[in-house]
Amino acid sequence: MLAKHLRQPLLGRRAFAAIGDRFPTVDLHLGFPPAKVNTTERLAGKKTIVIGIPGAFTPVCSNQHVPGFLAQQSALKAKGVDEVLVCSVNDGAVMEAWGKDQKIDGSMVTFLADTEGTMAKALDLVLDNPTIREKLGGPRMKRFAMLVQDNVIQALAVAGDEVPDTATFAEAILEKC
Repeated sequence: MLAKHLRQPLLGRRAFAAIGDRFPTVDLHLGFPPAKVNTTERLAGKKTIVIGIPGAFTPVCSNQHVPGFLAQQSALKAKGVDEVLVCSVNDGAVMEAWGKDQKIDGSMVTFLADTEGTMAKALDLVLDNPTIREKLGGPRMKRFAMLVQDNVIQALAVAGDEVPDTATFAEAILEKC
């Protein structure tokens, strides 16, 4: 069940974004040369799943996370989901190449680059530790999945600590749609 992995507001300062928060307004990049995508405009009036991943072409992201959302498109559409946005701290060229590798053309999945980690910072979902720096070169985005309806976060799961990666996969977030 995803419910036990959902982030609830804490007393005082929260660790990161929470259910009921408005999604932050940031500009992300689509493709290369990059076209700016404003999150507030992109999420307005839609039911969207936003997923964050630590790195393009990484094993869990490429072999499980993204393929799961591609495989569940019919079920997602049946639940009223309009789009799945896959975001990572990378540049538009890397995300575009990864999208081709994952065969997202014609799907409901869109890859967006958070080139400077602006979205990761705004959500307080920056992944930065010595292991990440050694393997991926610098601060990245935590693995998460959230359901956003008309710019308001309806459900959120963030992998790490006691929350498994699978809590952010398509099958788990489908339960909250």
